[in-house]
Amino acid sequence: MNVIAFHVQHDAGVAVARDGVLELALELERLFEVRYFASARDDDTFREQWRKALDSVVQATGLSRFDVAVTSWVMPSQRRILAELVSAERWVTVDHHRAHALHGVHDAPYRRALVVSFDGGGNDGTFNVYRYREPTLTHVRRVSLNLGTPYRLLATTMAEVTGGRAQPRAGHLSLAGKVMAYAALGSAREAWLAALVEYYQHYQEPLQALYTLGERLGLELEPDALSAADARDLAASSQRAFEILLQQVILEQIADDDEGLVLTGGCALNVSANERIRHSIGVPVHVPPAPNDAGIAVGALWSVAPPSAPPDVFVGLPFAHDVGEEELRRRGAVRVELDAVAALLRRGAVVGIAHGRAELGPRALGHRSLLALPRSVEVKDRINARIKSREWYRPLAPAVAAWRAGDFLPDPSPSPYMSFAAPVHPETARQFPAAVHLDGTARVQTVARGTLLGRLLTLLEAQGEPPIVLNTSFNTKGRPLIQRASMALEALDETDLDFAWLEGLLVPRDHATLQRFSVEGPS
Repeated sequence: MNVIAFHVQHDAGVAVARDGVLELALELERLFEVRYFASARDDDTFREQWRKALDSVVQATGLSRFDVAVTSWVMPSQRRILAELVSAERWVTVDHHRAHALHGVHDAPYRRALVVSFDGGGNDGTFNVYRYREPTLTHVRRVSLNLGTPYRLLATTMAEVTGGRAQPRAGHLSLAGKVMAYAALGSAREAWLAALVEYYQHYQEPLQALYTLGERLGLELEPDALSAADARDLAASSQRAFEILLQQVILEQIADDDEGLVLTGGCALNVSANERIRHSIGVPVHVPPAPNDAGIAVGALWSVAPPSAPPDVFVGLPFAHDVGEEELRRRGAVRVELDAVAALLRRGAVVGIAHGRAELGPRALGHRSLLALPRSVEVKDRINARIKSREWYRPLAPAVAAWRAGDFLPDPSPSPYMSFAAPVHPETARQFPAAVHLDGTARVQTVARGTLLGRLLTLLEAQGEPPIVLNTSFNTKGRPLIQRASMALEALDETDLDFAWLEGLLVPRDHATLQRFSVEGPS
């Protein structure tokens, strides 16, 4: 049975399964090169956008006819347009949070689990609880609690988070990740927690919420109005309130026979909260690769029939070679194996990796990654300031060999998708300061041997290095993960990136970079 599923709002995507095997998960931001891409509201533009997306689906899968098409929270007029473009025998719909939950449970290793889906809102609310007893997912409770929108809304009052840029009414989607990192600069003020808990519990709309909270705290919660000290402590206090409320719901719902907890929805990108939950509820916790809305289309597929095999994470489009090898060689490109990349990292290079099909979700997992060794804080500062052009306080994730995770972490539990802000050993913080956030944690990725990144870590290990690298997304300011060779060249030309390794072809920033790292150029 061939199934196609659509999500058309922010983080829009389309997914395809053939006989229960996930064949493609296309995030439209990668196709249109616009972060958090949302479909147009006018019919003509919507039609053209999805015609282009469906052309990519046919090219990638060879499928143009489907037994079932699934939509999640797609308005009737848009469904009619999709039905014009797609040949399917049957059309069905699935609720937003149920799609989140299905993506989560079918990526998790549990037969019995509590599932929590929470975000800024879907057609079925902002916070839903499910119970999974294989193969059945049962809705337990819809909670009147929004932890998504009010979390990022507070960031609009913090100039160090907004950068002084004007914000939409509830704040840009990117603020959530920034303020989570920023919270490490502050300290939670106990006197503020009760008011913040009520702020989340009774949130209705931005102006009312900020006014009421500001009056209670004695703060002017207006755009960029807070002092740095108050902003940092408010971020830390908000994070604590977020965690208190999440933990409260989970402890009320967790059952003795639950093997694990699945957290999904956009709020499950909060790695600090995930870590606190993981160490407070007594069962393992799993977060899928795309807990944000990028995973909606995949979960929608599984509403028709569950996957017949564990879904892969590298299910995006193949890397596009839109620049010929001859042109790349004129830039000094040479074809090298992965061991040469490991050697460059050991010499201090920052290398962008583009290989095979793109990973699903917002985290770079080794196929669209910027890599460096985490020996010094300076390399983190260089990547943040001169390659990614982002805030200095943003952390970079360490990717560690899963088979050696205990060398770096007191708790080496699996974290294949960078889902937890884990404590590190004191020696890890001393040896690899670039991998550790300001609060002493690391958003770690545990990497399996058989992956490209796993092979690279094995090669580093063979060359005498501990199997750990910095891993952050291969993109430049305000753009999604790279999808074509010309984007990699733009990164080399416009930033301080040293090399791009494009499916075996090593492209330097310039010939001086080749010489500086003692790489033999093309003959």
